[in-house]
Amino acid sequence: MELSRRGMLGGVGAALTVGAVGFVGAASVTGDDAVDGGTGPGGDAIGGGATDGTDGGDEDGESGSVPVDPEAPFEARLLRDGDDDRGLFAAGDLDRVQGVIAEGDEHLVYVSLGDAGIDALQAGLADAGATDEPEGFVVSMTLDGAEVRRVELDEATVSALTDEEWGGVLTLPFGERAVAESVYDSLADA
Repeated sequence: MELSRRGMLGGVGAALTVGAVGFVGAASVTGDDAVDGGTGPGGDAIGGGATDGTDGGDEDGESGSVPVDPEAPFEARLLRDGDDDRGLFAAGDLDRVQGVIAEGDEHLVYVSLGDAGIDALQAGLADAGATDEPEGFVVSMTLDGAEVRRVELDEATVSALTDEEWGGVLTLPFGERAVAESVYDSLADA
């Protein structure tokens, strides 16, 4: 099973047809310092080309996905202006992980949520009011308690995440390969 966006060339429409949503333009965080890991402000539904095959992929330049360790210390929380803090999903809500795939200056890790994880994420966004007013909401992802991703939500991302056709695949681009590898290594059930 492949979670990557191989062969997707048409932007938002193509991304949604295969059910992938990316947190493009987010900041990857190491310790307390944000590192620019994206291409613009906020999150977006993804589109783009194939990987370059430099990260242990198969003969077609793609690496396959592996099951997620449900006990991995990975969690995504929804924050609103620093006040409201609620869980969106954790490693136990994920089914598979794929990566690390280099694309330009980014190092991508793909994760897929199971059905219960999709329902929990969508309900969490709706219950917090992020579906009505996504601005002011941030998704903070942590590994072993340290923040590794921070994504400011926008209308396009929330719309893609709550679309009934979304298949639960998320793209996490990191500006630093070491951070992406830490996330992948922790999530991959060896």
